[in-house]
Amino acid sequence: MRLSPNLPNHSEAPSSLWNDALRRLLDNRLAMAGLGFFVFITLFCFLGPVLYRFNPEAQVLALESTLPFHTAELVEVRFDPSKATPDEVTTLEDFAEVYALNPEKELAALATGKPLEVNGMLFTPLTRFHVFGTDAKGRDMLARIMSGGRISLGVGFLATATALLIGVAYGSISGYFGGRLDALMMRFVDILYALPFLIFVILLMVLFEDFEHKILLVFLAIGAVEWLTMARIVRGQVMHLKEQEFVMAAKATGVKTASIISKHIAPNLLGPVVVYATLLIPAVMLLESVLSFLGLGTQANAASWGSLIREGQQAMRSAPWQLIAPSLFFSATLFAMNFLGDGLRDALDVKSAKD
Repeated sequence: MRLSPNLPNHSEAPSSLWNDALRRLLDNRLAMAGLGFFVFITLFCFLGPVLYRFNPEAQVLALESTLPFHTAELVEVRFDPSKATPDEVTTLEDFAEVYALNPEKELAALATGKPLEVNGMLFTPLTRFHVFGTDAKGRDMLARIMSGGRISLGVGFLATATALLIGVAYGSISGYFGGRLDALMMRFVDILYALPFLIFVILLMVLFEDFEHKILLVFLAIGAVEWLTMARIVRGQVMHLKEQEFVMAAKATGVKTASIISKHIAPNLLGPVVVYATLLIPAVMLLESVLSFLGLGTQANAASWGSLIREGQQAMRSAPWQLIAPSLFFSATLFAMNFLGDGLRDALDVKSAKD
């Protein structure tokens, strides 16, 4: 007896919600492109210095505002030949004049590519290639972009993790218990929402003016406000979930409140929390860059992408690549994260899914 081809095949395993969401996400080309670029930029910033061995803070004043893709012939100068690090790095054209040496003789000797010792000083020729050029102090732009990316991404990840930790816990407690406790907790959230963010940051900077690690102040300021929206989102979801049958059954069987929240309610919050986290990372990075652009963010020796954009804006007429390079990396990362966040939102939204 043959089955009709129009009848459903019940031998196939049913597809779960998460499998359907993963399939919809993989079918979203923009979301997958965003994920791929975000993984690439993260590896680029954190593992790139292993291959590209330029110190982002090493100043070579002889290479002031060098053009991108420029190869420079330089000389390392050691006043003590036994030293492992050079005392100064200068150009072939400048070193003879600065140290009052015979330009023809010494330049010809250095042209052979071998170290030269004169008057107790060691001169070593070297060649440097700067992909994105150098800034006004001769620092390699690509190395600074990698360093700035680590700070911007680090702030984005840490502030987002803090916002999720505080917001999920706060919203879960408020939504589950409800009543006066919920009203009191939400009024506290409303008060924090009403505080002007920039004034709060400026007060922090003024109060801790002598504090060395300004990046911690930036992280504290961002973390103090970004969890508020997460708390409201989680509260609304918990208020809906606590009326569901599986939660009511857990209460009836005597399951403890902490166990109900952690084992029954929290797993069902994973979808909106993941989507919000993906969208929060670029929002935090943008907020940090705005603070750095206004001079309220990281210090010069720990520049983020926002700080690099501010420095590039000051030199954009004479050296536009100093503004273009970090801006491109920053904008592309924000686009990638927004594409990924939109893709996750569409994939996890069952109502809008089109199978």
